[in-house]
Amino acid sequence: MSLIRIAAAVLLCWVTAGARDEKLSRLLAEENSGLYLVVFRADVTAERARDIARRDGYFSYAVEGLLPGHLVVSGRHAALAALAGHDEVAYVLPAGHEMLVRKRVYGCNGPISAPGTVAEYSIAATGWPKDAEGRVALQYVLDSVTRKLDSNVARSQVERALSEWAHYANISFTPVLQPGGSRTIEILFATGSHGDSYPFTSVASLAHTFYPWPANPEPLAGDMHLNDAEIWGVGNSIDLFSVALHEAGHALGLGHSDLPGAVMYPYYKLSAGLTSDDIAAIQALYGAPGSGNPVATGTPPAAPVQPVTPPPASTPGTDTVAPTLKIVQPNYTVFSTSAASVLVSGTATDNIGVAAVKWTTSTGSSGTAVGTAAWSATIPLLIGTNVITIRAYDAAGNSGWRSVTAVRN
Repeated sequence: MSLIRIAAAVLLCWVTAGARDEKLSRLLAEENSGLYLVVFRADVTAERARDIARRDGYFSYAVEGLLPGHLVVSGRHAALAALAGHDEVAYVLPAGHEMLVRKRVYGCNGPISAPGTVAEYSIAATGWPKDAEGRVALQYVLDSVTRKLDSNVARSQVERALSEWAHYANISFTPVLQPGGSRTIEILFATGSHGDSYPFTSVASLAHTFYPWPANPEPLAGDMHLNDAEIWGVGNSIDLFSVALHEAGHALGLGHSDLPGAVMYPYYKLSAGLTSDDIAAIQALYGAPGSGNPVATGTPPAAPVQPVTPPPASTPGTDTVAPTLKIVQPNYTVFSTSAASVLVSGTATDNIGVAAVKWTTSTGSSGTAVGTAAWSATIPLLIGTNVITIRAYDAAGNSGWRSVTAVRN
């Protein structure tokens, strides 16, 4: 069961001096790694926080990049209740051991609601309202992309993050050209003040995201802002896909998870995709793909009439259904290799038939795959990071895509 807190109606503030068990993550009843993340109230100084932990027998670590009020400690599991009993302590949850081996960590302050930034581990938003068929159809626009990466690479990594959520939930994303529309997620890279009340004042703040409507008004609802002062990368440095994947979870209405390995844990990590915790959370909001519940109209639909002859092929402009593409090999979205090329294969389907499957790489290569419904291509790799994008086209010009990242050693 997901530990991301999902509510039916409201956003709550920090748990402060409540019962001790309310300030202990439910994961701590099962987990006993001895390493914990302690979240203190905003008015508690770092020195006071370390003193409280020390007096309860906990050793605190100097971890660069921790969010204000956060402290990573180790100590006895049996003493956690006493630690949580201090009024200064807001919440205690497991800390991943990888936090101690990283050069520094990058934390997420949490999604933003109309009154302000939502506190960690508070109840999350309700998600976007469903349509009459029980589905959620969203639009997105990349208003700007980072100057630190090739624009096509940056775009593909952000779109890949959105696609990962849509793969596991009853939601869809359609690109549009203009921001400001209803149910449209605007994604932009910016520095300093950029039109909202949350300027990027340092590179330590990688991104912020606004919860969906009704937690935020349109057209701000769901918008994702990323700090262009950061050194963005693919598979290294500050991985754009991993950060966009986390922020897209907030744009869909998810809060933070208590599970250190989850994408929605409050500290970013290099991710290849969603974990079971993240998937359970997003499906709790929107259901699994294809799980829409049509609303009854009171009049049963008429029985379909079988056509005598096959329908004519769609002409350009009349068909708007994009092909569906699946990459079967390789079976990892990010992988490393020492080879000079990689075989990529998969399948593609479409309502009027797939006309062609083509590939491009972030290093400038391109070509056409062999086959359509079942396709394959041998793609050259350069030393370093190669983002491979596969697109399937139909006769009407619609396209669907998937991407993988190959890091050649």
